[in-house]
Amino acid sequence: MKYYVTSDIHGYFSELKSALAEKGFFSETSEHKLIICGDLFDRGSEAQKLQEFILSLIEKDEVILIRGNHEDLLVQLLNDWNQHSYNAQHHISNMTVDTVLQLTRCSKSDLLINADAVKIKMLHSPCIRKIIPSMLNYYETEHYIFVHGWIPSSQIRI
Repeated sequence: MKYYVTSDIHGYFSELKSALAEKGFFSETSEHKLIICGDLFDRGSEAQKLQEFILSLIEKDEVILIRGNHEDLLVQLLNDWNQHSYNAQHHISNMTVDTVLQLTRCSKSDLLINADAVKIKMLHSPCIRKIIPSMLNYYETEHYIFVHGWIPSSQIRI
């Protein structure tokens, strides 16, 4: 198995696709997978294209997704939506709100007029229904452990 590894794509699909093409990912004929170590979205303007690409890789079993802090931010944003989390500065500055707008094809006006409709669209998006649920906290091979920045663990108290 050949692995291609990246992280922190942050919605920059064109750059990801270009780098993968340069390294031979798309022309690879042997069994291969792309490991993405978290932070798929937030920042770039190509969330829709990236989502479609990730879905195609999931369908072909060519990707291993590891959860990053920006996936946690997205879940937190949605969980706190009723408290108007979409107005919280950290969700705006991290561009998590922008990711929601991109993936739902909604505008800032839509968010102001009917925030609940935007949330419902996001909850039904492939990102929430398929991508995030398929994410792992880490992935381990014989010689390597792939993480975003940490491995969750429980402290054992005696």
